[in-house]
Formats: sequence, structure tokens, C-alpha cells
Amino acid sequence: MRRMILFGLLAAMALPCAAKRVTVAQLEQALTATKNAHKHDAELMQFLGSLELSERLTEPSLRRLSAHLVSGSQAALALQLLANQSAFLDPPASELPATPPPDDAAQKQMLEAARNYVAQTLPRLPNLLATRTINRYDDSPQAVKPGGWPVRAGLHLVDSSSREISVRDERENQPPTKGSAVWQAQLGLISGGEFGTTLGMILTDTLQGKVTWGHWEQTSTGLAAVFKYSVPKSASHYEVIGSIQRQAALEGHPMSGGGGSRGVSSIGILPSGVGSTNVSIVRAVPSYHGSIWLDPTTGTILRITLEADAKDGGLYKRADILVQYGPVAIGDSTFICPVRSLALSLAVAGALDLQDNAPAEWLNETLFIGYHRFAATTRIVPDAPAPQ
Repeated sequence: MRRMILFGLLAAMALPCAAKRVTVAQLEQALTATKNAHKHDAELMQFLGSLELSERLTEPSLRRLSAHLVSGSQAALALQLLANQSAFLDPPASELPATPPPDDAAQKQMLEAARNYVAQTLPRLPNLLATRTINRYDDSPQAVKPGGWPVRAGLHLVDSSSREISVRDERENQPPTKGSAVWQAQLGLISGGEFGTTLGMILTDTLQGKVTWGHWEQTSTGLAAVFKYSVPKSASHYEVIGSIQRQAALEGHPMSGGGGSRGVSSIGILPSGVGSTNVSIVRAVPSYHGSIWLDPTTGTILRITLEADAKDGGLYKRADILVQYGPVAIGDSTFICPVRSLALSLAVAGALDLQDNAPAEWLNETLFIGYHRFAATTRIVPDAPAPQ
């Protein structure tokens, strides 16, 4: 049995006031008004950090709204983070194609093609190498202005890290049997299982769950069929692990165990000093739901979301994962590979007895770039005359 774990630093705090929910159209109106009022960058950042979208801010809309802001500014980053937080929602109805939904037979054929893709095509992805960059964000207090008093102004970048990975190593999901120091060195939520584990788990669990038609959606690669799914607690293999110890350092590792090919995804906490008898570990296997975007012709998975149901998510109000796939050209071949993933976690108010300066929301964005094959080159050098 495989387990994909996401880790975060849960050091308790008082949660901020509820954010104001707005539509994409209302957000655009507000940005236009603030631009006309010549608001400072810090004020715009705080304003955007106080909002919550009720619709997904799609890439075309994000580009349009970003024109109101200075590229690279704090406000521009806050807008990008707002878009990331909304990534699990449906786009505005006005942005959906008017294409009629497929009939039941066509829907069944699409889903069967998707299952075949996950079972046969994805595991045969060659052992490519890529650079994985993880950008970690949380909502801990920060000084908005140099020398200013730290205040809560929404999510902000904590750190970034990059390293080269191989598809084979990620797919095999070897357990982290060495170096607990790694768990303490990386903080925040880190997604895993992008190369098939999470997909396999969802499609297996939904055999005992429910899959329904969602809508058509226009993507950069063409028209995508979007299906909604839900998995009851009795069929769930999505595990949420929590600890109420005051200093808990968490990090995502793919882990394996017995139980065959059926995967388990989880968000978990590994406290510093793993194995300590002073640590109280809380585990929950919640029901969950989400969406699957797929190519209606080939069944190729283009994007997935997984959202834990809050009623039985343990210490988390939100424990959500998104993985986006895209075409990667290598030589004369094109492969569908993970290009981006998000892991979003929000602590339940009052569930953690922590300090006021600790975060309660974490967002990790993982980017996969620079895909290439492992290769070596040789060069034949003719003998040179011996030096005098």
C-alpha cells in the first residue's frame, strides 16, 4: 500500500477574521477602483489578502487582472496567491463553453478511457529527469513595511527549494527510512504522488463512490471534459494525520507499505523527535471529493483535485491537493507529465493550542520544469603530438 504524505508546521495560533467572499467580476471592479484611488502596493497586498474568491480565477482572467498591478510587486504576488487558493473552484459560468453535455454512453466511454490511461499509459512513462521547485507559503504575521510591526496580511512566501528528481524514483515511492533531519529542514505542505499514486487511489476509491458529469471547460490544450466525484468515508484511502504537540515539523514524503497497488494519500504531521511518547497523534480518514479533467478522446488526465470533507478532516478545515498535467516535448516525442501541483491546508479554529505568531494556513506550489532524458555524450579526440 502506498501513502503520499504532505507535511506542515502546526504550531497553534488564533485564526484571523473570516475573509470577504467575492466573485471574479467583483474582484475586477475592486482592483479598478483601487487603481483609480492610487493605493500603495502594501495597501493593495493587504486588501487582496483579506479576500476569498467564490469562483476560480482562471489563467486568462488572471492575466487580465494582473494588468492593473505592477509586475513583481507584493500586490501582484497576492493576486497570484488568491488565484491559487481559488484553483479548486469552478470558473465563472460566463467562461464555460456552451457545448451540450455528452450522453451517458459517451460519458462512460470517457471514464473507461481514463482508467485505461492511468493503468497502462502513465506507468510506462520513461524515466525522465526534471527539476522540482517547491514554493512554500503560510499566513504567519509579517512586516508589511520595512521596520513595521508584524501583522497578518494573508499568505506570503516563506522559502523556495529546487532539486532534480527522476520519474522512476517518484513513481516507486520509496519510504523515507533515512534522515529524519530532512523532516525538520522543510516546512509547509508538500505534495507527492503526482506521477500516478494519487490518480490510482482516486479512480480505485470512486469504484465505491460516485462520479457525475460536471461541465466542459476550455483549456490551453483544447476542450476538456470535467467530471465530479465523491468518495464516502467507508471507501476512502485518503488519510489526514495531525499532532497537537507545540513544535511539529512536517514535510511530504511518499511512503509505501503492504496492501497491493491501492494507494493512500494523506496530509500528515511528523513532529520533531519522531517516535516520542509525548506526542499525541490524531488520525482521520475522511470522505473526500473533487474533479477530474480529461481529454474526451484519449482519456488522458489533464488535471485533478482532491478535497477532504471538513466534517471529518481532523485538525484540518481544508486538506486539498491539485495536480495539473501538460504536454512535455523531448526530442521527437511528447509526454504528458505533471507540470504543477498545489497543496493547501487550513487548520480548524481552536483545534490547535498554539502561539499567536504561528501560521494556520499553508500553501505549497510545486513546479516541474526542465524535463529531459538521462544521457551521456562522448567525443573522440585524435592523438596530439607529444610535448617537447
